[in-house]
Amino acid sequence: MFRIGPAGVPLRSKERSSLAGVQATSDLGLDAMELEFVHGCRMKDESAAQIGALAKKLDVSLSCHASYYLNLLSPVDATLKKTYSELQRTAEVLHIVGGRRIVFHSGFYLKTDGKTAYAQMKTHYKALAQFIEDHGFQSVLAPEVTGKKSQFGSVEELYGLAEEVGYDRVQPAIDWGHVHARDNGALNTPDDFRKVLETVEKRVGKEGLRTMHCHVEGINFTEKGERNHLRITEGPPDYKMLVAVLKEFKCGGTLICESPAMEDDALILQKEWKRING
Repeated sequence: MFRIGPAGVPLRSKERSSLAGVQATSDLGLDAMELEFVHGCRMKDESAAQIGALAKKLDVSLSCHASYYLNLLSPVDATLKKTYSELQRTAEVLHIVGGRRIVFHSGFYLKTDGKTAYAQMKTHYKALAQFIEDHGFQSVLAPEVTGKKSQFGSVEELYGLAEEVGYDRVQPAIDWGHVHARDNGALNTPDDFRKVLETVEKRVGKEGLRTMHCHVEGINFTEKGERNHLRITEGPPDYKMLVAVLKEFKCGGTLICESPAMEDDALILQKEWKRING
């Protein structure tokens, strides 16, 4: 079973608050929403509590996307400190709203080689996970598969770290458009999708397949990777092929649509998932 919904407040919601977004998501017949903290987590505790109460009442599961301006591989102490602070506050707010996954981009390699970057990221993930545990938050780290080779975050890297740090602490978010763009058009056949899910199962077991958190959108890309998002009906990867392989592997969790028409495409995804499941 997958919960399906938009990345942020549905576009048709006249009121642009997260509270209104939860209501609009439910009104559409969707049951998940990702809170977008792309410029930083500025939500007050009182607002978070109201959003969480409404989401619980309407049975809308919540996750969040942390600030885009983070880099755990930055050589600048101030940037690293700000990244930690932002993720820690985001974990606190997500705990208040009753959400689970903190989706975030881990950072750019810059001048760091892959092996060193992996070791540094392991240290950072452990420290952040320990902060979450020490404060009793239910939120977990969900580093996102990134769309460019210059960014840390391949499927192999993230699920390798989830295996080493513990899947109860690190539960990666697979952005299928990013997987496709990162390797210049990697997802063209069912076997291409299967290879990704086989990596998940190999690293973190069937629990990783049952509790997936995915972003779905069409993607425009160059040889350097991701350029921009498209509607799921307008660009690769093939969403119908994806849904079929997710069913084949008995996957479950959450599908968040990040297309330019996010709620409309979320409804298309929902319809396709229901169709193949009878």
